[in-house]
Amino acid sequence: MGMLGWLVRRIGALPLAVGAVVALLLAGVATGLADAIQGVEAGLLYSVALVGAVVGWWVARLFRSVGVGLFLAGVAGGGWIVVRVGHLGGRVMQVVEVGLRLYWSAWRWVFDLPRPGWNPDSSAFRMAVSDLSQRGVVLLTRVADWLRGLLSGQPTFDPLAVTVVWSLAVWGVAVWLGYCLRRWPHPLRALLPAGGLMMATLSYVAAPSVTVLLLLAGILLLLALVGYDARLRRWRTGGVDFPDLNFEMAAAILGLSLVLVLVAALAPSLSVSRLVRWVERVARGPSEQIDGAAQALGAEQRPRSSSSSSSASLFEGMQIESLPRRHLLGGGPELSQRVVMLVRTDDPPPSPGETPPRYYLRSLTYDVYTGRGWYASDPLDVALYAAGESALTATATVAMTATMETMSVEMDHFRILRQEVTRVGRKGREDHLLYVAGHLLVADPEYSVAWRAPGDLFAATMEAPAYRAESLLPIVTEAQLRTTGSDYPAPVQRRYLRLPETLPARVSALARDLTATAATPYDRAVAIETYLRTIPYSLDVEAPPPSRDVADYFLFDLRRGFCGYYATAMVVLARAAGLPARLVEGYVASTYDAAGGYYVVTEANAHAWAEVYFPPYGWVEFEPTGGFAPFERRGERRPPVWEEWPTPLEPAPAPFWEARWGEGVHRIWWSKALGGGTVLLV
Repeated sequence: MGMLGWLVRRIGALPLAVGAVVALLLAGVATGLADAIQGVEAGLLYSVALVGAVVGWWVARLFRSVGVGLFLAGVAGGGWIVVRVGHLGGRVMQVVEVGLRLYWSAWRWVFDLPRPGWNPDSSAFRMAVSDLSQRGVVLLTRVADWLRGLLSGQPTFDPLAVTVVWSLAVWGVAVWLGYCLRRWPHPLRALLPAGGLMMATLSYVAAPSVTVLLLLAGILLLLALVGYDARLRRWRTGGVDFPDLNFEMAAAILGLSLVLVLVAALAPSLSVSRLVRWVERVARGPSEQIDGAAQALGAEQRPRSSSSSSSASLFEGMQIESLPRRHLLGGGPELSQRVVMLVRTDDPPPSPGETPPRYYLRSLTYDVYTGRGWYASDPLDVALYAAGESALTATATVAMTATMETMSVEMDHFRILRQEVTRVGRKGREDHLLYVAGHLLVADPEYSVAWRAPGDLFAATMEAPAYRAESLLPIVTEAQLRTTGSDYPAPVQRRYLRLPETLPARVSALARDLTATAATPYDRAVAIETYLRTIPYSLDVEAPPPSRDVADYFLFDLRRGFCGYYATAMVVLARAAGLPARLVEGYVASTYDAAGGYYVVTEANAHAWAEVYFPPYGWVEFEPTGGFAPFERRGERRPPVWEEWPTPLEPAPAPFWEARWGEGVHRIWWSKALGGGTVLLV
């Protein structure tokens, strides 16, 4: 009460009440916009709004010219927002610190010359300024590219640019609010931009109207307080004697405001929901253009359907067992040395001392993140293919065409890999999954493919214990990936940028901070991958609490985990940074038997990783899990050799290991494994 009493005596009860109402009103605006805009947290918008209102108040006091004052406030706000959003505060402080040291050295050099020929060293200052300017240029370039795409009719979603733009919008309405309240006692004029921004945004996303009711309550309270203050000033100026009715007046203002808000919420003819729908009809305009611009601004319409149910019989009626449709994270995985498959490729044998390539054998890809785990979205169209029939051609079983054009990839950046796979031991429906490195092209014998969309494969299955397959492997370098832009196909944007509305704001903020000054999408993906690889790897972890988001729990509380946590965090952070990404399950083939010329894959090689989409190269693998070597993107050891496509496979022969070992393959292999075969722990 001591501080509050001092403030009341120093400032006055009524100005403090006005300030409190303005703070609450700005909090409602920030919360409502953050709830409607993807990737923007309420704390950031609220801090921008509060500082903006204070700056507007002081600008109105210091500058008589409206144009000059608001222009200077805009420049100051733009610079502060760029530093705040771009996470450049540390660099700015470094420049200031090094600059002060240089300034002090220069003064000592001028007034005290103990060493002839000595000059102040400005190299550290130049380096600090260069680093800050380079990062600032990258940030401003991203915003400019986003604006260019928006104005050219080809909008893209960039969370950094979206955060900067919305922060500037909130800064503008807050500065105007503070300026008007200080210069003119007209609350409606002061609140008109904030109200218009709120109505336009909330009407598009179809958000609940409770935020509008809070805004209405703030407007009514502000109208009453400012009106009462104006009357007090006139009474004092005119020498009118009036009683002290501060408490009674405050109670009356609060009660009347609550009654009016309640009437607005319940009255059928003047309901807020009808007002919101009216604004929505007026603002909608040409739907395609506005929808594209709204998505680029981070505004998503609601409600959106989510596919969170698991299909119990995905392949029902097709004589193929159902697939696991979800990936949930629990305690540490049970690692085993049990051999699950042997894989031989058509790669030339490695030279003595040369490390054979490591292959990631993909089985399942997930696109829907729920906060608790991953699901494969519906609908899934299932196509049956004869032995040797290309998966890139349409069949009569589904009304779709999965052609090379729909894959949105350039064939010059891929090579064909041929592989022979046999499963060792059968334990359940997951053993029917078809594992290949890269993008599946064709397999033998008969197989089935579940398509999420044309060219977007969820999984493939077959009954045979051994099979041959051909797949596409990317042969892109880091330099090539850095030349890609953000011109993602529309289906990729719709499916692989989605995040749940319940995603904690600090996850989005972390993604923005990690990638704010990364110049290209590839650099942003690498920044996320590098950060995650600093988190300790551990199998001794418990399942996340039921009420917690998995990515948030791993990044901020658990701070350790195994591959499923790393992959989940990588995909969530990538999407929050505007990069289409998906989670992939499979095995890592890294243990090579040089004598037999094949890879040995055990249960311990089960793995989950992330893939990010880069046009025109398609899906590119990333390894965020600590303990696994990151991918080296220096091109393949051999150039791609293309044959006329499609090349039908001949009927699969007996597995090569049976020809070598006969019926005793399992017994011999187990003796090798128990004798000390190399196992890569996941």
